[in-house]
Amino acid sequence: MGILKNIGVLFRSSINLAGHIDTESAEKNIRNNIYFRGPNAWILAIAIIIASIGLNVNSIPVVIGAMLISPLMGPIFGLGLGLGISDVELMKSSGKNLLVMVIISLTASFLYFMITPLSLSNPTELLARTNPTIYDVLIALFGGFAGILEQCRKDKGTVFSGVAIATALMPPLCTAGYGLASGNMGCFIGAIYLFCINCLFITLATYFLVRYFKFKKTEYADKGFGIKTQRITSLLILIFLVPSVWS
Repeated sequence: MGILKNIGVLFRSSINLAGHIDTESAEKNIRNNIYFRGPNAWILAIAIIIASIGLNVNSIPVVIGAMLISPLMGPIFGLGLGLGISDVELMKSSGKNLLVMVIISLTASFLYFMITPLSLSNPTELLARTNPTIYDVLIALFGGFAGILEQCRKDKGTVFSGVAIATALMPPLCTAGYGLASGNMGCFIGAIYLFCINCLFITLATYFLVRYFKFKKTEYADKGFGIKTQRITSLLILIFLVPSVWS
């Protein structure tokens, strides 16, 4: 019994997060990384082109390298943080920067595939980004949990790079750009749907842990707006979850 008790104590101490979390530093980092301006915008465009080339030639290492280069996840964590602490201005700013990110990405991949047309007579990695399933939901959700834990812990590691690879935000945008360039709307819609799933469930994971770690909240100026925001979020979860389960 003494051995089991010691194992139990060791297990509880191993999973205890107390003393390892710094919410103030995490909030500051997230707020600083939501913007796409100057070098960030150019790095994103370059990374998208590299990823498009990787998808074009079926080179997984090239796609992974592009995902490591790209600064894609900042606005998504910003949305989750804003939702979790009821900061409407942060949500608006994150949403605007996410839109800028999508426009830059689609433009870069569209131009690449316009200049370098691709025939899909043989299956390529592009086709894998057009049919999301419940597994993509789970990857995005648990990848989001890992990402926000990495943001919150005091001693930063290499988890964030792994999250960027696992959740694979870039390939769907490259595929959507291909769909636009080739006039394949089915390809475009499927890829955008996968991207939206990733964004929504990373945001949701961030929201859950922001609330769990008790980040300092701001009060909604309009209580009705807060309730409306939560209802819209719940509706979006259902809209994106049900088709992926069916698929």
